[in-house]
Amino acid sequence: MGTVSIIVGGIIVLTLIAAVGDVASKAIGARSKARDLQPSAEIEELRARLRALESRLDERDGAVRRLEEELRFVTRMLEDKSGGKS
Repeated sequence: MGTVSIIVGGIIVLTLIAAVGDVASKAIGARSKARDLQPSAEIEELRARLRALESRLDERDGAVRRLEEELRFVTRMLEDKSGGKS
């Protein structure tokens, strides 16, 4: 009887150790994943650069639109000056 209780007790202890280890590893993994999800300084820096680039792009788009309008105006003025004479 003593040998059987030692074997059963060993199996129970090994099962408990495995279960505790599994729970601990999942908890550590969850903490690690949560830490990785927080935005780092590099990501914030990249977001700031992206915002700056987008604003520069908007400014350039506005400048291109103004140049196109001026070109249309000048083209109409040149057509009017020619009076349809070629």
